[in-house]
Amino acid sequence: MSSSLSSLVNTDVFLISGDAFLRTQKTKALATEIEKRSGGSLAHQTFNLDETPLETVLAAARTLPFFSSGQVIYAQGAGSLKEPDLSVLASYLEKPMSGTTLILEADDLKGASELQKLIKAKGQLILLAKEEARGAGATFIQQKLMQYQKTMVPGAKARILAMCGDAVMFLDTILERLVQFAGDQREIDEDMVNRFEENWTEMDVFKLTNALVDRDPARALKVFRDLMEFYEADLFSLVGILHWQLRQLWQAAMLLTSGVSEREICSKLRMSPSRLNALRRFPVERLESAVEALYQIDRKSKSGQVEGVSGLEAWLLEYTS
Repeated sequence: MSSSLSSLVNTDVFLISGDAFLRTQKTKALATEIEKRSGGSLAHQTFNLDETPLETVLAAARTLPFFSSGQVIYAQGAGSLKEPDLSVLASYLEKPMSGTTLILEADDLKGASELQKLIKAKGQLILLAKEEARGAGATFIQQKLMQYQKTMVPGAKARILAMCGDAVMFLDTILERLVQFAGDQREIDEDMVNRFEENWTEMDVFKLTNALVDRDPARALKVFRDLMEFYEADLFSLVGILHWQLRQLWQAAMLLTSGVSEREICSKLRMSPSRLNALRRFPVERLESAVEALYQIDRKSKSGQVEGVSGLEAWLLEYTS
């Protein structure tokens, strides 16, 4: 990664779009390369453009902190920038502050073509594929295992990444729990991961899916609010795990429709028969509608179009009724 980044560090502005986990890895590597080139320690500031006006971010970009020769400013939520913010950004980029590197971040750049054109003309656009996120996830697993002096067989690693679905940001939480579950055992194999998953289905976020497929609105809301209040759960990670579990149910429904036996489906998808029974209460048409609605909540909450917590509560009430 460093060799590809070394040719970019003289750029004053970057726009990085893609999976949040991979963006974090990319920005860390980029900042390290920039500091290496600068020959000293740089100041770092992080802003969220859904909460902070662009003018405030650019004011910080134009002013170096005391006793600092340079700085890196991270501005998340850039995908929602529209006129007149784009004109303000273009004006800044005509004469960017020497010593400041501006790193804009976005989950999704759909509908942000003008922003992409601006960054391509003035800086560097980095689009991250989901496949890269999985590669970064595998690296993260290895680093975590080394931290706890454990090893993991390849099949178990693949299963852990599958459990995360598209929410690779949830990987750290899963690994922490799995390490605790492993106890003194040094090697984590597929059987342990399977037993861990069966055990974890009665804990935390999996309770939320159970309440959903049981069509129990009161329990679903209680579990959701407990997760947000007591566990300080990250909303986007919760949405990602919900999406993974519902997608797994959808895959099971498609296999059932094509004539695959329930026993084979449970083996193929590593599902318990009780989870498969949920399809009798949650037919495939409703499942597809729930997944699509969940995707829209995720997209709109990240762009500030809806408030994520209330949006997810409304979704739970609709699909548990």
